[in-house]
Amino acid sequence: MLPTGRWLWVPMALVCVAGVTARAWAQPSLETFRIFLRDGRVLASYGEFARVDDDLVFVVTQGQRGGVETHDLITVPVAKVDMPRTVEYAGALRTARYGSTRGEREYLDLTGDIARVLAELETSDDKDRRLGIAQVARARLAVWSQEHFNYRSAELRQLVSLVDELIVELQAATGVSHFSLDFVAHIAPSPAVPLMAAPSSVESVEMALAAAAATDVGIERITLLRSASRVVAALTEASPALRDTVAKALDEETRVDTAYRALVNTAVTRADIAVRLGLPADVTRLIARLRAGDARLGYRRPREVATALRRLESEVLVARVQRSGLDRWAGMKDRFRAYDARARAVLDGWTRHASTLSAVQEQRRATPASLDGAVRRFSELDRALAALRPPQEFRDVHALFRSATELARQGLLLGQRLAVAANTEIAHNASAAVAGAQLLRAQALADLSAGLRPRTVR
Repeated sequence: MLPTGRWLWVPMALVCVAGVTARAWAQPSLETFRIFLRDGRVLASYGEFARVDDDLVFVVTQGQRGGVETHDLITVPVAKVDMPRTVEYAGALRTARYGSTRGEREYLDLTGDIARVLAELETSDDKDRRLGIAQVARARLAVWSQEHFNYRSAELRQLVSLVDELIVELQAATGVSHFSLDFVAHIAPSPAVPLMAAPSSVESVEMALAAAAATDVGIERITLLRSASRVVAALTEASPALRDTVAKALDEETRVDTAYRALVNTAVTRADIAVRLGLPADVTRLIARLRAGDARLGYRRPREVATALRRLESEVLVARVQRSGLDRWAGMKDRFRAYDARARAVLDGWTRHASTLSAVQEQRRATPASLDGAVRRFSELDRALAALRPPQEFRDVHALFRSATELARQGLLLGQRLAVAANTEIAHNASAAVAGAQLLRAQALADLSAGLRPRTVR
């Protein structure tokens, strides 16, 4: 067993280091994160920010608690943000927040546990067990800071170094001639990032103006400036220059927003008309006009214009489909109308026997002569329809006409049997057949009328 005096000082050192007073974090508020722009301006974010694809989304707060205070969501392109500095500051702020709440207590719990574990070395004569205890303790110390917002990383590096010395001594006692302490990652030092004070009410408005200039989402810019207008109106400490700046910025953005809304709405409305008329060239010209209008306005609404352009470009394709349908209909309309005339001439025979069909459907008695005449007539109708050659577009309609005619004929045949001897079941089947035939005929006529009109995409 090793002399205890060489390594019993490690638990004592743990307690001493753990007892060091927690560092003082110089920040009035742990709620204010910072967004550092590449142009040197600094924005304040109320709470955590979030990265969504190529954008940074966060909340801009203006005003003062107890008075007029606003919270607005803002989107800033990542390309405008100094992300390394922003992320570094956020990490330091999280560390400070953790330290001000439960960090010191959990750090003391950790070091107390490690001290107790290492103290067990004195009670064991097993060299391998002592070495294992020390290695487990080192592993816990090495990862704790990384899992707890890098809190107390400097102190923990010192503790790991102390335990490293102990492990080397314990390895030597077990006869190990080659020592390696690289079984866990080293603790990275916490960056020395000075935390800023929370912005004053006036500074919050000034930062909101900078955020409004940084975002390229028009509605967010307008919302932010409207909030700034409400806040400065209630701030007695706001200078006349700041009030004037806010008012001018809001007036300018409102004017720009109105102009862009008119530009986009006009393009979209006219594009819809062009699509209905099948005029893709007109939609292409509207795209050019939208781009020209955007240039005249200084490219102030890139996202809105990009969305409108994507819509118009898709409308070009839809207009082409519409034009193709209209052209095909123009070439086929004479054939369509010829078929319509022939089919309706054949079906005129249907109406001549409407009273007989109604009698069968309503399960009333019909004369044998009327039934015989109707059966013959519907057989002739079916042959006449079979002789027609409908255009491709009306084949389904034609099939419906033939099905309706055959179903009506079957109902009339059942009606002939009823004229000989009454039968409830046959009467019900005959009625159902005629009713079904009437429905099929009505559907076929509706489809025929629809098919005679040009096919449209909307």
